[in-house]
Amino acid sequence: MFSRREKVLLALAAAAVAAVVLVVQLTGTAAGTAQGDREREVRQWKALQQRVSDAQAHLRQITVPEAEAPARLLRAAQASGSATGVRISSARPRRPTTTRSGCVEQALELEVTGRFPDIARFVFDLEAKNVNLRIARIAITSSGGGSDQVSCAITVAGYSPGAITKWKREQTASRGRVPPR
Repeated sequence: MFSRREKVLLALAAAAVAAVVLVVQLTGTAAGTAQGDREREVRQWKALQQRVSDAQAHLRQITVPEAEAPARLLRAAQASGSATGVRISSARPRRPTTTRSGCVEQALELEVTGRFPDIARFVFDLEAKNVNLRIARIAITSSGGGSDQVSCAITVAGYSPGAITKWKREQTASRGRVPPR
């Protein structure tokens, strides 16, 4: 049969072949793992981009473009006023202010008069039908002792995206996050 020397050579050859096969498999697996990691990162990046896109679409729905804000706020107030029987005696736009997040707050001061229940419905109607504005301040003054007539100073605020996207880009860049290619 085989001599001792031949058996040792065959064992060494088998070990060498096994080592080569093992190295090839490990190299292929490492490359496959790196490729799988890369594909997973790309999928995660695309999912994040979709979430950002969805958030921006939602932001556009709940905010008012800066140039249109005062007119839109006034139209909303007039629509609610005529629906509830409240009279708007004056409307003054306020100077826009910027919030910490970069939104621009556009406000409109309204002087309204009417019966107290009508003004309560006016305020409710104004906020319920316009998700892109809020009542920032309200001051109610009674007109007389036995009457339910009141006058109110109401500040209605709408928000514009303003510099949010620029602010967000700066925040991301300051953290050193770079999107995968």
